[in-house]
Amino acid sequence: MSFTAITILGGRGMLGSDLAAVAAGRGLSVRVYDLPEFDVTDEAQVEEVVSQSEVVINCAAYTNVEKAESHVELANQVNGYAVGRLGLIASGLNVPVVHISTDFVFDGATHAPYRETDATNPLSVYGGSKLLGETLLVESGCDHCIVRIQWTYGRHGTHFISKITEAAKTRDVLTVVDDQVGSPTHTAEIAKVVIDLLEMGSFPAGIYHCAASGYASRYEMTRYLFEQLGIATKVQPCKTSDFKTAARRPLNSRFDCTKLQTLLGRAMLSWQDMLKNYLETL
Repeated sequence: MSFTAITILGGRGMLGSDLAAVAAGRGLSVRVYDLPEFDVTDEAQVEEVVSQSEVVINCAAYTNVEKAESHVELANQVNGYAVGRLGLIASGLNVPVVHISTDFVFDGATHAPYRETDATNPLSVYGGSKLLGETLLVESGCDHCIVRIQWTYGRHGTHFISKITEAAKTRDVLTVVDDQVGSPTHTAEIAKVVIDLLEMGSFPAGIYHCAASGYASRYEMTRYLFEQLGIATKVQPCKTSDFKTAARRPLNSRFDCTKLQTLLGRAMLSWQDMLKNYLETL
């Protein structure tokens, strides 16, 4: 199966924008749908879009982890039930779906990198809503590929890197958690992987973990970032428990990306190289 056109739901967000750019750069036809004119929870709109599509990449999501704790219904509608309806519609029209999910489906209680087959146990409303979407997509019976990503940053959105560098402009000392560990991952690299999967000739059904190679704590990531940028702000380590937040976060977000890398025939770039490449584009 060779795709000549892709449809991106949530296509103006951080990952969606990079997906559109990578696909267009490879000569594929790209159609982008997003708020305010397109609502993934509107069944009629989704059916109209899917009926005109070869393949759908769903990046549409409610991503405010903190607010999700008090907006449970909205998070579940966007991240859960809307994905299930998308799957049912796509199944009826024989259109494959690539769905973007998250490390928040895990509780982070283990110290080993998570494989696709490991048990899920989300700690937050956001994580639960994303797992609901995965479950309903699988149950829909459509041809699906679920790509779980983590700790993302890119040129087209607000993220940890943009927030921490902005904070450094006005503060001499920043306190950053050193017990949350994962792989900072550039959305431009994720976009390349997703389009690579769609250009393989056969649809890559199943679940895949996609993240940069290597792991770092938020504290280690921040120190490396500031070194690269020449930022003099001092960074001090602390624990997640030192901060009061509405949502609980997994302390271990390490992914085992062996399944994806074996399929692609290459390793992911290190998180340090991804971050350097990103900074060079700014």
